[in-house]
Amino acid sequence: MPNHSRLLSHSWAGEGAKNRCSRLAAWLVVLLGMLLAAGCSGGGQLTSPPVAAVATAGYQVTDTQGNVLRLPQKPQRIITLSLSSDEIVLGLTQPERVVALHYLADDPGISTIAAEAGRVPVRLQEYNAEQILSLQPDLVIAPDWSRIELIQTLRDMGIPVFVSKGPSSVAEVKQAIREISQAIGEEAAGSRLLASMEAELAGIAAKVRTIPPERRQTLVLISHMAAYGGKGSLFDDMCGYAGVINGAAAAGLGKNDVLAKEAIIRINPDLMLLPSWNGGELNAAKVKTDLANDPALQTVKAIRTGRLEQVPDLYLYCASQDIVHAIRDIMQAAYPEQGD
Repeated sequence: MPNHSRLLSHSWAGEGAKNRCSRLAAWLVVLLGMLLAAGCSGGGQLTSPPVAAVATAGYQVTDTQGNVLRLPQKPQRIITLSLSSDEIVLGLTQPERVVALHYLADDPGISTIAAEAGRVPVRLQEYNAEQILSLQPDLVIAPDWSRIELIQTLRDMGIPVFVSKGPSSVAEVKQAIREISQAIGEEAAGSRLLASMEAELAGIAAKVRTIPPERRQTLVLISHMAAYGGKGSLFDDMCGYAGVINGAAAAGLGKNDVLAKEAIIRINPDLMLLPSWNGGELNAAKVKTDLANDPALQTVKAIRTGRLEQVPDLYLYCASQDIVHAIRDIMQAAYPEQGD
């Protein structure tokens, strides 16, 4: 198991101290070079990027791992280390307070913030300390599954890092929204976002209650990721809200288990959810054709009845407030009569 205590401690004793000091010395050289370059380009005057006028009373926040941060004002140069965290931040505040986004933020097939992304100048694909440092963030928001070494290096450089919950359930999505809203000083906006989610979920729940238990549909997810969607995954929790049976979980597959053809045949789902996003080398139309024509799957109920459904992947794979749209879409794919 990784030593997560490194995220909670700033002790400078022992061998760990030597490593941190070495990293710090290396990064100080990088920082000095940046400062000298900035000074030369400005006629000897070092300037800072302009920030919006905000209250300067300062505030204190505690992240999901118990780290306490003292921020002098609402951060104006925010970077997050995941697309879902980007989506949460842009649901809470203006893009002008964000200096970089995930490299897929502009892709409307997988990102819920494609419309707003154009107002943020930089894209990050491989999160590395040097690139993040060069953007001069005043807050980095990192999901709790982020690389420990990167988080510690950023902290060694004096960059405030707030660790938020990496959700595996709808409740944890709400937790992440609450935590991030506190971190960026937008608790009122966070409360509004959560209230909107609750209203949407209540509407879905009212429809699900009208579906008799004997009519509950079993589905399987054909995912972009080979191992995703089993018991304990975010998708599994979404299925519960949508009133459907997650076939992979019912068959005993865990959230990191691969769904093989043999398992699909054994589950015999009423419907299958297929990719909608043509990301990377994936061709969503070809996936559907290949499944429909696979000789090994011709006895599967979903194949025989043609219930190979697609719901928008930008909602299905997000771990932000927009997850409620995925839950609605799953319910409507399983129970078309429950459509709006």
